[in-house]
Amino acid sequence: MNMKTTEDEIVKIAKALSDKTRLRILGEISKRKSMTCGETEKIAGLAQPTVSHHIKILCEAGLLDMEKDGRHVIISVNRKMLNKFTAMIGHSICT
Repeated sequence: MNMKTTEDEIVKIAKALSDKTRLRILGEISKRKSMTCGETEKIAGLAQPTVSHHIKILCEAGLLDMEKDGRHVIISVNRKMLNKFTAMIGHSICT
């Protein structure tokens, strides 16, 4: 069984946040509470496959949640994970 360490989690999230486009997408979704994939494409100003790639990376890092609503996918920020990331960063720096 492969258990992730706190450092592994920090690195995965930090890598996801290291891209300006992903930061912008995360920020816009956070401001609006939730968005559809189509709305995300419009605010990013990028092609659908590119936006999907960025959303996938943010989801894999645990920063976004996706929920199917009929034909639409609703994306929201996983605030619990953001808070956990902040705590992990603070703990790893202070110890």
